[in-house]
Amino acid sequence: MSGEFYSGKQVAGFVTFLVLGTVLGLGAYQAGGRLAGTGGGAEVSAAAAPSTPNGQALYAGNCAGCHGAKAEGGLGPGLVHTAAWASAEFAHAVLDGQSPQGRELGTVMPRFRQTGLDGAPATDAQIAAIQAYVQTLK
Repeated sequence: MSGEFYSGKQVAGFVTFLVLGTVLGLGAYQAGGRLAGTGGGAEVSAAAAPSTPNGQALYAGNCAGCHGAKAEGGLGPGLVHTAAWASAEFAHAVLDGQSPQGRELGTVMPRFRQTGLDGAPATDAQIAAIQAYVQTLK
C-alpha cells in the first residue's frame, strides 16, 4: 500500500471544502425559508382551496373562437339567447351538445364532457362561471 495515502494538505483541503459546502448549503436553505416566510425550517401547509374559475378566461380559451369575443356569433351562433337558459340547460348544451329543446348542436361544437376544459375534465363551477360571464355580454 505504498503511495496510496493522501497527504495531510489534501485531507485538510477536502475537509475544508466539505465544511464550507455544508455551511453555505444550510445558510442558503435558511435564507430561502426567510424569503418564503417560513422562518428557515421545512413547513408543510394545506393546499389552498381552489379559487373560483374565471368565466371570462374560460370563455376566451374555449368558446370565443367560434361564438365571438362578445358572444355575438361567428362560426357558431350568438349566445345572447342562452341568458334565459337554466344552469342545467346551459351545462347540457356545453357538455353534451344538446339544446334545451333537445336539438343536437352542430358537429363543430365540442362535447366538453369528453374533451374537457383547459386540459382537465369540466367542472360544474367552470360551466357556471362561463354561463355567468356570457350573461354579462347582453
